Amino acid sequence: MEDPQEKEGLVQLEYGPNDPPRSNRDTFIYSLQWVLIMFYPVVWGYAIVGLGLEMSGDVLSAYMGRVVLMIGLATLLQTVMGHRFAMVSGPNIIPSLAIVAAFTVGGAEYGFQSFNAYIFAGVIVALLGAFGVISLIGKVWTPLVLGSMIMMIGLAVSADGMELIAAYGPTWPYYFGILLALICGWLSIRGRAIWATIPVLVAIVLGYAGFMVMGEFNWELVHQMPTFVTPELFPFGLQMPPFDLIVTMTVVNIFAAINLYGNVQGYANIIQADVPTARERRYFTLFGLLEGSLAGILGVPSHVSYGENLGFILLTRVAARLFIIIASIAFIILSFVGPMGGLMAAMPQPVAGAVLLGVASTLIGLGASTWHEREFGTREIFIVGFSVFFALGSAQLPQSFFDQLPRLVGTLLNNPVIVVIIVVILLEQIVFKERQKTTKDIET
Repeated sequence: MEDPQEKEGLVQLEYGPNDPPRSNRDTFIYSLQWVLIMFYPVVWGYAIVGLGLEMSGDVLSAYMGRVVLMIGLATLLQTVMGHRFAMVSGPNIIPSLAIVAAFTVGGAEYGFQSFNAYIFAGVIVALLGAFGVISLIGKVWTPLVLGSMIMMIGLAVSADGMELIAAYGPTWPYYFGILLALICGWLSIRGRAIWATIPVLVAIVLGYAGFMVMGEFNWELVHQMPTFVTPELFPFGLQMPPFDLIVTMTVVNIFAAINLYGNVQGYANIIQADVPTARERRYFTLFGLLEGSLAGILGVPSHVSYGENLGFILLTRVAARLFIIIASIAFIILSFVGPMGGLMAAMPQPVAGAVLLGVASTLIGLGASTWHEREFGTREIFIVGFSVFFALGSAQLPQSFFDQLPRLVGTLLNNPVIVVIIVVILLEQIVFKERQKTTKDIET
């Protein structure tokens, strides 16, 4: 059966995955909220790879248009054909950092060849997904792994959120960002009727308006974009990437696929929806070919359905696919309008941080709730405690530490979400594997 089997979930949904709109007002409001939420991954595409590869002028303008297009395409096709959940896709932090690392280590030419390397990596990951190899992760995907991953996403997102909120120092944007985060949380908890389901929309609109009124909005990003942009294929050339770069990006994309598995399973756990094996293989295949290979052809980072979607669903309680389908189609259209890409990229950092802080708050609580699904003893307490703090602490080590490691190892160790998944699985399944109870143990 293709549609998810809906049960009573961890959150009382205003709209389930397959619910039709109850009014034209709801269609407009909730679709608009998704459009604004999609501003967030545009910011990541700009801030990490756009700035990390030192793009500027026409190159940056064209790149931003392709990022917007890819977000719309990836979100639409995964929602319709892949995992079939209302989850926004965007530039993935794991391959994005790998691209910047390649640029730092090997220079501009080596860095830009990363996009062509992802074309090969995407095909390999698609084949692994189609044949069910990546799905084997499900055999060791326990509540300890899921809860630790969700908790780590919340902790990492909260750190990113606070960094963005404090981008201007202890001045009015800092306090304004915290206020927006509190408004977001208050609406989610205490808001009545439709207000309880649009906290993200309210926070972003108020944030943009506040910075515009105070004269702190970066209009230059909007004005420098051409009126219309058209996507260019292979924008950084058709050179064959080095073999070591293909291997590195393949391994990176496999871990991004595992990250995708965790994000989808976490989302399904919240709304208590089943994900059939056939759909699981399909969204992995689509991830490789669309969010990996096509992204490389367009010259943008590999995409993935964000873990932050778990926080969005808890904040908004709207899981209907139709709204995000409408929003993603609108996003694809907007990708051809240059100034709109600039407007999205110009989201004030404290506004983005406020949304992240609101999302992180719900994720941390959800991670703890997921751990609670199984009985905790000394073994479980040590496993999750060691894994979370090892992953979080490793990510905070100075760059000089990672410079002494092989590029691939340093890239993975610097990502706390991937590290916590690996460490929990190793400790739970190998180092501290539970002894199977025998008949004698049961009688005793």
